[in-house]
Amino acid sequence: MTIDRSREAAAFVAAIAEAPPDAVSACEGWTTHEIAAHVTGIHVEVIRHLEPFLQGDPVPETRSFEEREAPLQVTDHAELLELLDAEENRMRQLVDHIIGQQPEAVIPWTGRHMAVAKFIPHLRNEHALHRWDIAGDDDTSLQLLGQQDLVEHSVGELGRILLSAGRNHDPDPDTDFHVRLRSLRQPDPLVVVEGGNASLAWAQDNDAEEPALDLDPPARHLFIWGRRPDHRSRLHSHLDQPDLARLQTLLSGY
Repeated sequence: MTIDRSREAAAFVAAIAEAPPDAVSACEGWTTHEIAAHVTGIHVEVIRHLEPFLQGDPVPETRSFEEREAPLQVTDHAELLELLDAEENRMRQLVDHIIGQQPEAVIPWTGRHMAVAKFIPHLRNEHALHRWDIAGDDDTSLQLLGQQDLVEHSVGELGRILLSAGRNHDPDPDTDFHVRLRSLRQPDPLVVVEGGNASLAWAQDNDAEEPALDLDPPARHLFIWGRRPDHRSRLHSHLDQPDLARLQTLLSGY
């Protein structure tokens, strides 16, 4: 069965088509046009990995964001949006073809290995989050960002990567740290710093006494990706000031 365009991708494509290309987004230093170049670059890079894998050739090293996005940023915006649409379609076709033949296929990706099937939730995350960068806290963002399976992918597949940049600015790097990100009736992700390593993990118990931040599910999803919802009253801290500041630094995006 062919993989259909996800709700997240369809919503992202619609939102970015309506936004002025020079509108300043929630990603610092980026306009709508840079967001389009970034997401198109992800599609292009996934294709660049999947095509040789499908042909039995060596998979190339993953290029940096800067390298893959440079030619896209100087592309005319209307042309870029057409490319965004076409490359997203091509990427889905390749993923569908590969997992139809090899459901457990794994390829090198950004210095690690990633199951080809995982590119679908990975791109759903990218589309939902970058749509929010353009559209903010509207009803569609609340629906898309509140999906538990996307948080599960973020924690399970990206639990170290999402803290790597923030760890470089950690104000207390040698001190262990545990903070829960609590949402009502959902499992708690933990921000963990132990023995010099930092990651996101799932809490194995229901310890109400552990330091925590209370957030609604969409706000929690934004927070772990280094974003903050438009309405700050959606976040409630049970941390002292230094720990809250440290948490925000650790989860400041990558």
